[in-house]
Amino acid sequence: MSSCYEQMEACFTCSSDELKRLAVDPEWRVRFAAAVAIGERQDADYIDALEEMLAIEDARPLFTQPVTEFVGVDGDTSLAEQVKPFQVVFPVPADEATQEAWKTRGRVKQAVLFAIYSIGEANERLIDKLHGYIQDANQDATVKAAAVRALGKVGGPSSLPYCKEAAAYDEWCTRVEAVKAMGVLSNG
Repeated sequence: MSSCYEQMEACFTCSSDELKRLAVDPEWRVRFAAAVAIGERQDADYIDALEEMLAIEDARPLFTQPVTEFVGVDGDTSLAEQVKPFQVVFPVPADEATQEAWKTRGRVKQAVLFAIYSIGEANERLIDKLHGYIQDANQDATVKAAAVRALGKVGGPSSLPYCKEAAAYDEWCTRVEAVKAMGVLSNG
């Protein structure tokens, strides 16, 4: 059996069928690499796989699970894991799945949404899911920004109200992507 990182690397060189299998791997890091690889292939044949990947992510524990403190980190923690090791303390005991979901914090969803953008096509179920991510108060800002960015490419007139809503959010990246999407969608 190959390691997680070997599977991640394989995503970029494997067959279409193997990539679809890796897209639903139990390990989120492999799914992340699969989403990036799918985006690079820009092939609408992967739309169903991307939809399945989002269903897997939506079923995971909420990655915005609140924490009570970050031991070993001061100030902004958004990229703290890239600077130095630290420990996350949850208000209640968290099982391994919740801790892994927190580590993911929307990364796989964001990569899937970027893949949808790269492909430039989506079915109505995916478009509805993108609309839902924008309106879901529990979604991470990176997911909302990626969703509205994808809508700028795959959405239609029905997506404009969601983009307008996102343009009013406090988070800068989401607002910028929403304004860009509205410009594209308004000009048809």
